[in-house]
Amino acid sequence: KEDFARYHPGGSLGKALLTSVRDIMRGDSAVPQVSGNASVLDTLREMSDKKAGICLVLEGETLSGILTHGDFVRLYTVDHNAGDKPIKEVMTQNPVTIQESLLAVEAVNLLREHRIDDLVVVNESGTPVGIIDSQDLAKHKLL
Repeated sequence: KEDFARYHPGGSLGKALLTSVRDIMRGDSAVPQVSGNASVLDTLREMSDKKAGICLVLEGETLSGILTHGDFVRLYTVDHNAGDKPIKEVMTQNPVTIQESLLAVEAVNLLREHRIDDLVVVNESGTPVGIIDSQDLAKHKLL
């Protein structure tokens, strides 16, 4: 695989085998994040402001959970007052994560395997450092 990637770096397979998660993730100020005390509405505003389909719920630097656009849609269909709830009551706990040092092709595989659109990127310590949206992979021609 490494030889193929080295000699065919311009193709999508070569690119996927040479590109790391760190190279394509959204990091720093582009990562939507709230504390567990935030409301669902505050969480949606953060997602909208950062133009992402996911928001991390953090307690300090520890990942408590996430809310995705799809999670909210499913929640809202059964509770039209969901926006007032604390995010910690409705967030998805134990979301799928990927280490920043892995190859982008691993992100593609995880998204397909779990049938999700977003991944939380963590460092070797498990601290969240970014997100990957399936649109990011398409933008980099990895999907």
